Amino acid sequence: GSPSKIIVGLVSLAIVGSTIGSIMPKDQTLPTPWYRLLSSIIGYTYFCAWSISFYPQVILNFKRKSTAGLSNEFSVLNVAGFACYAAYTISFYFSNTIQRQYKERHGADAEITVQSNDVAFAVHAFVLCCVQLSQIVLYRGFDAAPIAIAVKIGLATWLVVCVIFSALSSWLDSLYMLSFVKVIITTLKYIPQVGLNYKRKSTCGWNVWNVLLDFTGGTLSIVQQIGDSWDLRDFSAVTGNPAKTALGCVSIFFDLIFFLQHYVLYPDDDHGDMNSSIGDSADSGGGICSGGALTEPLLNADNKDYTEVRPKGKLSSEETPIVEAV
Repeated sequence: GSPSKIIVGLVSLAIVGSTIGSIMPKDQTLPTPWYRLLSSIIGYTYFCAWSISFYPQVILNFKRKSTAGLSNEFSVLNVAGFACYAAYTISFYFSNTIQRQYKERHGADAEITVQSNDVAFAVHAFVLCCVQLSQIVLYRGFDAAPIAIAVKIGLATWLVVCVIFSALSSWLDSLYMLSFVKVIITTLKYIPQVGLNYKRKSTCGWNVWNVLLDFTGGTLSIVQQIGDSWDLRDFSAVTGNPAKTALGCVSIFFDLIFFLQHYVLYPDDDHGDMNSSIGDSADSGGGICSGGALTEPLLNADNKDYTEVRPKGKLSSEETPIVEAV
């Protein structure tokens, strides 16, 4: 993530978002004609940013044939959270019953700000999170770092509470319940990744483009929601869609922490003893990053643990990694 690459990437994102936003249908409930275009551009730009943000990590995992450096708890919670968010956005956008209950509660003139790009993002994100989770299974990431018991208990409790709450409340309140569960999961899911980076003193294996694009998407999401409410002269859209507002704020907060870790505290591309930080952490594994020697756990046919020690720099065609039993 050099400054020049970041600038090129964000400019390209703005061009793509502006093009899609200009072509796609506009929100006719917005009274100001020029703002309809601007809102559409902002919406599809953050849709592209958030949607693309899932691919760098998936591609990195595939290239390394490893999910080392990526928190397993983060990935599991991501799947659960986006399952909730997909159900929330799909219901608000397509269900006449939900739309009727919303207007009965917030007023007949209250507009639902869940748009088509919100639905598309939620479904797409859920699918990509499932792909990422499948990579952890494929590359045997759970063998190195089983899911913490606290996460298992938390997810089971969440499922039971949601089922009971849905049976005792309206459909609208049930969706609000899912939205708040999503916010809680989003808040908690970043903590294992922050902790893993801190434990390893490295962000190796955690793709920074994921963070850059997530930060851009979160910022634009909040800007669009505030702008839409201002144009409608109706800020019940903010209070009526708490998931969208809270998700943007939470993601921005943790993205700032990841920026600090990657560029200030643990700049792996410049320096750092990756051998000690990776080798000492059983649940972090290894990875292909610049700076320092690398160790990566290997699973051999005899079920013994081995560690591949790679010298700093690239190996020549005559060199082979030294594999030591541990």
